[in-house]
Amino acid sequence: MELKFNNGRFRVMQIADVQDTQRTSDATVHFIREALRHTKPDLVVFTGDQIKGYGFNLMGGDSKKKVTECLNRLLAPLDETGIPFTFVFGNHDDQAFSISKKEQFEIYNTRENCVAFNADDSIDGYCNHNLEIKGADGKTKLNIYLMDSLTATLDGSCDHVHENQLEWYKNTRDRLKEENGHYIPSVVFQHIPVNEIYELLMEVPKGTPGAVQGYRKWAGKFFAMNPALVNIDERAFIGETPSVPEVNGGEFDAMNEKGDVFLMLFGHDHNNSFIGQYKGMKMGYTQGCGFNVYGPGKNRGVRLIDFNEEDPTDFISTTLTVNDLIDFDTGNKLKYGFYTYAPTSVDAVKDIAKTKVLPVAAAAGAVYALYKIIKKK
Repeated sequence: MELKFNNGRFRVMQIADVQDTQRTSDATVHFIREALRHTKPDLVVFTGDQIKGYGFNLMGGDSKKKVTECLNRLLAPLDETGIPFTFVFGNHDDQAFSISKKEQFEIYNTRENCVAFNADDSIDGYCNHNLEIKGADGKTKLNIYLMDSLTATLDGSCDHVHENQLEWYKNTRDRLKEENGHYIPSVVFQHIPVNEIYELLMEVPKGTPGAVQGYRKWAGKFFAMNPALVNIDERAFIGETPSVPEVNGGEFDAMNEKGDVFLMLFGHDHNNSFIGQYKGMKMGYTQGCGFNVYGPGKNRGVRLIDFNEEDPTDFISTTLTVNDLIDFDTGNKLKYGFYTYAPTSVDAVKDIAKTKVLPVAAAAGAVYALYKIIKKK
């Protein structure tokens, strides 16, 4: 299936972190359907964690059947429209231990409008690939890289894109240059962000409105978007600190080396949605879309990127949220409330237990002990 600019424009919709099971959220499917109807993209990109691999609902029994049921429901709006789509895997897709990423890929690939493929069996991850977008003259005007950012442990420690994946990227970049006579303007979509995403933030005092708390090596620090680097408008927000690889594998530097990649977009951290620029590279987040996992309330959404055929680097991006669909029903209100205010990570859970649960439990224990003493007297 050839992808091409239409009247000088190519619109991509990014859908991040659906993260569901065979008991798929009707609200999520409804939102995706409505978003497609409102925006009519030329390509949809799922940026990982389409399934909740750790979910109890997917465990036991015929896991492949359950994953198939989940993806069939999530992809139904695309089946109905025939809009081309592609995807990358996220860490929670990888955690579906009873069904491999290759088997998951085969479920996606049963659809004629799935344009994903596994470009190289010899490199790490699965479904690393690129898509060339043609102009009116039939020449490649824009290239899209889809990178498998690999996995994370259950405690949230993230891996990074490996060296052999970066070599594949460089070889593809150079091949495109040889074929076209120049580097092709390119975009990268992947699940886990690069470490340099922190360069778009600034450390602020605790209690600063809108600040988020850091964990691990950023423990005790608080961060906000840096207005000098991030386009902070009414659509941009940050609700959690970035969960990045434990080791910087050099991906940002590799992608930034020749200037061909001008935009990198991530998912993974559901409560973040912004785009900034660092060392000439634009990069950012798209918030979570799914209603069966934690997310930013009615700011759950999708990102739209409109690329210009004459200059793809001169793009326009915005998000479409549940708030934009005024009559949208979020479904089960109790579940919706829980997932809106749920802790965002294992570290956040530990912090709550340490700073809130344990002190309350200790205070309750002290009151009870005092009561027993008074009662004896």
